[in-house]
Amino acid sequence: MTGRIPDSFLDELVSRSDIVDIISARVPLKKAGREYKACCPFHNEKSPSFSVSAEKQFYHCFGCGAHGTVIGFLMQYEKMEFLDAVADLAQRAGLELPREAQAPRDPGSADLHDLMLRAARFFEQNLADNARAQAYVQKRGIDAKISAKFSLGYAPDAWERCSSALAARRRIGAGCCKWGSFSNAAANTAAASTTGSAID
Repeated sequence: MTGRIPDSFLDELVSRSDIVDIISARVPLKKAGREYKACCPFHNEKSPSFSVSAEKQFYHCFGCGAHGTVIGFLMQYEKMEFLDAVADLAQRAGLELPREAQAPRDPGSADLHDLMLRAARFFEQNLADNARAQAYVQKRGIDAKISAKFSLGYAPDAWERCSSALAARRRIGAGCCKWGSFSNAAANTAAASTTGSAID
């Protein structure tokens, strides 16, 4: 399965998915006022700092910074691909995937959309893991909900960190993120250095 899924479909999918049901099937949640709390499944902690909002259809950990919608939770917790998480939720909600999402994949090329999503997740996770970056966005008045809505991230001070991380996670041929193995379109995610390596 591949293809671009319209934002309107994703918005409807999130609104029709019960994030509390999805997460509570994997993490024991306790009701706390309007929200639900638990110890974060993404890092070790003794006091619960993981919060789930049924009203906002959103989760956030005040300890490690992990946050997102039900789609992001399945990707992070179940290690699902983006399209697999969408397909799983669509089946639960009784929604039919848009035709463009079911278009046959060209076996000779990588899914550019999937690659971009992986890169976005990499930078988002960097923001969640970096205390200095989090302090900066909080100082600018940007909360977790806004960060998730606009997929804000943080770029580490290293030229090849994203390329190396993506290549290590999933290799396509000689490596999905090494210069020379990108498709022409995917090459927009990196530039060649004078040594021939990829620069994020």
